[in-house]
Amino acid sequence: MITDRIKWNARHENRIGFHPTDSYLKKQLTKLKADRVLDLACGRGRNAFFLAEQGYKVTGADISDIGLHMLRSEAKQRDLDIKTVNIDLDHPEILLDTAPYDSIICINFKPGNNLLGLVSALLEPEGIFLWCSFNEKQAEVSGFPINMALHPEEYINYFPALQLLEYVRFTDDSGFRDGYLFKKTIA
Repeated sequence: MITDRIKWNARHENRIGFHPTDSYLKKQLTKLKADRVLDLACGRGRNAFFLAEQGYKVTGADISDIGLHMLRSEAKQRDLDIKTVNIDLDHPEILLDTAPYDSIICINFKPGNNLLGLVSALLEPEGIFLWCSFNEKQAEVSGFPINMALHPEEYINYFPALQLLEYVRFTDDSGFRDGYLFKKTIA
């Protein structure tokens, strides 16, 4: 959606530096399946950089062309090879052309049903989906949009082709969050 692109481009345009790698991703890194990783709503690439530095082949997908430009520039500075896809994640079908992935991460973003419905198709058999975002407690204390917040156990039974490996509610430096770790079952 054009308004989302404008909003995220404005947010990324004047930012300097990069936030640290997500704490849940770092904690779960050994559970990711190598080799190809898709970073959904990657923004300027903080988690993509970390994964590429660990040897993963990373593709970052985001609606912000400015964020992706910053990602590519920083990746070049760090001598990292990270592919990017400029995409409205409300219309994610183009990602099928880049699939399959061994792992998918989604940090601080709540995908819509169209994208969630494609996760299994984007993953290799036994692929891992790591998802972590702000929950309703964060919305209560910070003004984070409640419609973008995760709610207790909201997705534990959502994916018919994915097995839940972990669901956890926690607090870290960024706020109140829910973390999910799924594995694609072999049909």
